[in-house]
Amino acid sequence: MSPFLFHYFHRTCIYPLRIYRNSKTTGGFPVSVAVMAFGFNLLNAYLQARWVSHYKSDYDGGLFWWRFFGGLVVFVWGMRINTWTDGVLLGLKREGGGYKVPRGGWFELVSCPNYFGEIVEWFGWAVMTWSWAGFGFLLYTCANLVPRACANHKWYLEKFREDYPKNRKAVIPFLC
Repeated sequence: MSPFLFHYFHRTCIYPLRIYRNSKTTGGFPVSVAVMAFGFNLLNAYLQARWVSHYKSDYDGGLFWWRFFGGLVVFVWGMRINTWTDGVLLGLKREGGGYKVPRGGWFELVSCPNYFGEIVEWFGWAVMTWSWAGFGFLLYTCANLVPRACANHKWYLEKFREDYPKNRKAVIPFLC
C-alpha cells in the first residue's frame, strides 16, 4: 500500500502547499467537489486496502515479485512524470502574464502529461496488485482523465491556434 499512500500524501499535502505558495490569489474551491472527491477516495482506499490485505493470496513465488517490482517501476515512472508536470505548470503560473503553451519534456508529445503520468501510475498499481480493484481503478482513472485531456487539448488548439504544436496528442503519446 505504500505507493498508493505516498501518491495521496503528495496529492493532498505537498501539491496543495506548492499551489498555495505559488498562488497570487486566494480563490475558493467548491465544497461539494471536495466532499465528492473525499467520498470516492474513501471508498477506493477501502477497496484497494481490502484487496491487498484480505483477498490477495499469491504472495509466494517468483511471478508475484516480478509483477510487483515491474509495476512499482511503472508506478514510480508515472509519478515522476506527474510531479515534473506539476512543477512546469506551477512555474508558468508563477511567471504570470496569462496563459502560455507549455514546452519541453512530455509537453512535446501530449497536452496533458500530468494526466498521462497519472494513468501510467495507476497502470503500475494495477500490475503491482494484480487485482480487479487495481484494474477497476485504472479504468476509472482513464474514464475520468482521457475526456478531460481531450477537452483541454481542444481548448489549447482553439486558444493558441497556429502557435500550438499540431503533432501534439491529448494524453497518450502518438495515439490519443
